[in-house]
This record gives sequence, structure tokens and C-alpha cells, in this order.
Amino acid sequence: MSRRVLVTGGTGFIGRQTIAPLLGRGFDVCLAGRGAPPADVAELIAASRGRLSHHVVDFLDAGAAAALVEDLRPSHLLHLAWDTRHGLFWTSAENEQWVAASRRLLEAFVRSGGVRFVGAGTCVEYAPTNVPLVEATAVLEPTTPYGRAKLAFRSAVVEASKRHGLSTAWGRVFHLFGPHEQPARLVPAAITSLLDGRPFAATAGNQVRDYSSVVDVAAAFVEVLDSDLSGDVNVASGAATTVADVLRTIGDIIGRTELIDLGRVPTPPHDVPVLVADASRLRGRFPHLFATGLRERLGETVDWWRSRQKTDHGTPPRRQSPELPFSHPP
Repeated sequence: MSRRVLVTGGTGFIGRQTIAPLLGRGFDVCLAGRGAPPADVAELIAASRGRLSHHVVDFLDAGAAAALVEDLRPSHLLHLAWDTRHGLFWTSAENEQWVAASRRLLEAFVRSGGVRFVGAGTCVEYAPTNVPLVEATAVLEPTTPYGRAKLAFRSAVVEASKRHGLSTAWGRVFHLFGPHEQPARLVPAAITSLLDGRPFAATAGNQVRDYSSVVDVAAAFVEVLDSDLSGDVNVASGAATTVADVLRTIGDIIGRTELIDLGRVPTPPHDVPVLVADASRLRGRFPHLFATGLRERLGETVDWWRSRQKTDHGTPPRRQSPELPFSHPP
């Protein structure tokens, strides 16, 4: 059977980082999203000799996703697409639309004879706790519409696995940073402020988080997809760090630690003090993942934003308010 994978959200933050490892594993890769591919992805498509393609589709259109799946008949499906609009996704009405659209996509995949489905979940499906979250024991009790929507679709994935014998896995993502991240989020906002010589105001930064490079998270999703690992799996490094330490590391890399203004922004009362994965299940199966340390990955991200500033021939727009540590879609 041919190995053809459909990647929804294929040119998004995580999706574009899955392209190289998927091609390296011998997949024919079909990217799908609402708009035309960005220039760097278009160049990869042109050089791929037909092994990489892009398909414009609105997954919220009731018939569009099914038609695409019927046409492509992928053997594998990596579902990354969702509403990730900065500042809106937590409570967006589109969350419920994405649950319905994702169910239609999954049903179409089953009808077309697909054999392996992996979906991207989120750490905020879990109830808040002060200890690392273990897939088998942590309480699933999301407190946001976004988290509840993801959990609702995860239930549909579990049901499809039981009813149709479909091989499935649900990868819960924690906190990410890396190339092509939305500029208003914490890490890129801090980096670009310091590169511009501007102070970066933040909370005290006592929140404990599990930060991972999107490069490593994408590689982990590819490993999970190309395996028989089933059920819930935390797709994260499992390494706890404070937000303050992340910001100080960025400051040290750039050489402007004095511009990190911790404590200037009040910590929101709803902010979760600890949000860290127990990554034993993932790392036990794939011990080579996340081999590069946090500092090195942050250094690579600083270099990417520095090169982006030079390419753009100017200073990025000033951020009016810093990104809160828990306000982007994990």
C-alpha cells in the first residue's frame, strides 16, 4: 500500500516542520489549508518531484474535506488544523465548528480506507494540577471552550478506533516556540523587543511550564504517526522550567538581560501555576526525541527572528502588550 499522508494545517506552525521528516520517511505528503502555500513551502513543492503537494480547502465547508479525502485517499492523516487566531481561539465560536468539521474529516478518512490517524490535542484538556501530567491518570477536565472542543473530538477519535478498528493516537501539545510563530506570543515578542533594544515587560515569571521547540514537537508527531503507538500521548519534552528562566535565557543569548522587566505585568488570577508533561510514554518509545537542549533551541529561534528582521528591512511592529505565558494554543 502506498504511504500517502494528508497533513491538515500543513503550512501552519507545526505542520510546516513535519514536511522534511515525513518526506525522509518515504511518505508522499499532501498539505492542506485555507490559503495558498507560503513562498518557502512553494519552493519545497517545486523541488519535490511530485512527492509534496498543497491543496486549498476550507475544512469548515461541510463537503470540502470529504471531497479532498476521497480524491487523495491518504493512508495516513495527521490532523493539526484548528482555530489558532491569537487572542481569540480560547473562546471562539469556531471551536464547536472545528469539532464538527474534524468529525466529518475522520469519517471521510475511514470511508476512504485510511489506516492511521493522529490528531493534535492540547494540554488544557487536563484539569489544573501542580504535578507533571500523566496520560493514564491525569484528570480530563478542561476549563476553556478550546480545551473542551479538543476533548470532544478526542472522544470521537477513540470511538472511531473502537468501531472501525482504525489505528489512532492523540498527541497533546504543551508550550511551543520556534520559527514562524505568531509574533505577539511570548517568545517571539520577547526576542524582537530585545533585538530592537526595547524593554520587555512580563509577569514575575514564576509559572512553571514545559517549553519545547516546534521542530522537536513536529518530529515527535511524525514518529507517532509512523508507528503503532495508540491512545493519548503527551508530545512534549517533559522538562520543567519557569517563564522567568525562559526569558532570562533569551536575554542572555541576545546579551540584553537588563531589558527583561519581570514583575511589570500582573499575573492573571486564572493563570495556572504549573503546566508540565510527564513525557515518559513518548520518550520511553522514542528516546532519541528532544535531544537538543532548551538553550540551544532558543538560540536557533533568536537567529531565525534576527534573520527575519534583516529580510524584512525594518523593525517589526511594536507589541502593545506582552503575551501572557498561558495565552497561546498549546
